[in-house]
Amino acid sequence: MPKQRKYERLEPVELSAEDSADFERQRAEADKELEEARVNFRWGKEQVDLVKQVARLIGVPYQTYIKQTLYRSCLNDLKTFKEGKRYTS
Repeated sequence: MPKQRKYERLEPVELSAEDSADFERQRAEADKELEEARVNFRWGKEQVDLVKQVARLIGVPYQTYIKQTLYRSCLNDLKTFKEGKRYTS
């Protein structure tokens, strides 16, 4: 039997039309990627707890939050490289 999860419902957030469209595009692309590949990695409990805390505040499952955040970070890194800038971690 699947574990029942309880999420705190947050107040709606107003996004600009551009931000909303960008978010929906990223989510659709991330969902498509999820269907095509699986990635596994190990993290410490502290890191996972932090991710879960933020995901809970946003109102999404933590796996979705990781996927969206990583994808967004990769797009920003790629943009940095394409602009000829140096990468800094």
